[in-house]
Amino acid sequence: MNSTATFAETLRLHGVRTVAMFGDSITVGMAASTPSQAWPALFAAATNTRVINRAISGTVLQNSPDADGTPRADNGLSRCHRDLIAEPADAICILYGYNDARYMAAPDSFNLFGFRRDYAVLVSCLLGAGFAPEAIAVGSPPFACAKGFAIGSAGFTGQTRDGFGAYVGVVGAIARQFGLAYAPVYEVMAARPDGSLASPDVTHPNDEGHRLIARAFLEAGIPR
Repeated sequence: MNSTATFAETLRLHGVRTVAMFGDSITVGMAASTPSQAWPALFAAATNTRVINRAISGTVLQNSPDADGTPRADNGLSRCHRDLIAEPADAICILYGYNDARYMAAPDSFNLFGFRRDYAVLVSCLLGAGFAPEAIAVGSPPFACAKGFAIGSAGFTGQTRDGFGAYVGVVGAIARQFGLAYAPVYEVMAARPDGSLASPDVTHPNDEGHRLIARAFLEAGIPR
């Protein structure tokens, strides 16, 4: 494989036809003006692939106990086999970390360490199931505007910019550790004025935000 190729170029080179999208409500397509403007649809159109959307709104990646003492329902690690291995696609895009970073109600059990641990376990499971590293792209958590840190359901408020940024660093580290394509979603969104990519609900990206997420995955490359 050419390590300088973008993820989109790699998919074309290997004749990939189906791509599983794994994440939360942003990957479901929340706040996009139409389904065709959601980032998975934009990615599919640009790569001429069929998207199998395995995202579930409100979910997190880690399987850590929350404030109720049990893992959150449908967390990414718990549904890895069901949604990504039992009926596999040719390639996978993972966009998790936004809700993990924002959940603040159980810091002793649900935290950055748990996110790092379970992300590594999830990727190891995928590789063990036969996925090639070049068939997996991981994206850093989408940028949360400053106002968004104060808006959310129970437990999902109070994060800081530095605290959120630590989750961004974890995803980059995972990409380097396993040789995966890295989509700098947070980084490209953070380059725009704060709040300019937020939808009216503040929490989810607007159409331009979805477009930037898609582009980050299309241009993702393996970190050196």
